[in-house]
Amino acid sequence: MAILQISRIQHRRGLQEDLPQLASAELGWSIDTRKLYIGNGTVDEGAPTEGVTEILTENSILDFTVGFASNITALQNSVTSIDARVTVLESGAIAADSQTLSGASSGSITAFTANNVTISYTCSQGTKQRTGVIKASRFASGTTVSYDEEYTETATTDLVLSMTANSSYMSLNYSTTTATSLLFQLDSLS
Repeated sequence: MAILQISRIQHRRGLQEDLPQLASAELGWSIDTRKLYIGNGTVDEGAPTEGVTEILTENSILDFTVGFASNITALQNSVTSIDARVTVLESGAIAADSQTLSGASSGSITAFTANNVTISYTCSQGTKQRTGVIKASRFASGTTVSYDEEYTETATTDLVLSMTANSSYMSLNYSTTTATSLLFQLDSLS
């Protein structure tokens, strides 16, 4: 019978003030600030500077000394989408965490230039609540979108969500016939 051994890989961790110099490609976790770092390596290895580089997480604080627009541009070049709670979308648009959708109306909630997106949301209509996840993909042609939605409701809402696409972006759309306004909350976006 073979011997099964389960190993655990553990990275450096500790308080931010005690974070040591990390070796090349070594990970370090700051427990108190919940930030992740990676060692740059040495100049002899080809690193531009010795030290550590912070890996962007939801707890990272961007350098606003270079300007908000510069940060958005830098983020767009690095990632496809960012958690909606940060409120910066891949398309460069600023989207509120929540918005009121007018009753007995239809329209677009938000748009994404990413080809694949997962949207977690919560929607309230009076005392009714709907929570769901939409997974959408835009095909190479750019105008065809495939999406799947799973949701639960405390009581039936008349909210209908749909996805449309053009050659530049996908749109999350809604329609409702009840006069009661809806509060739409983007819980997360990836």
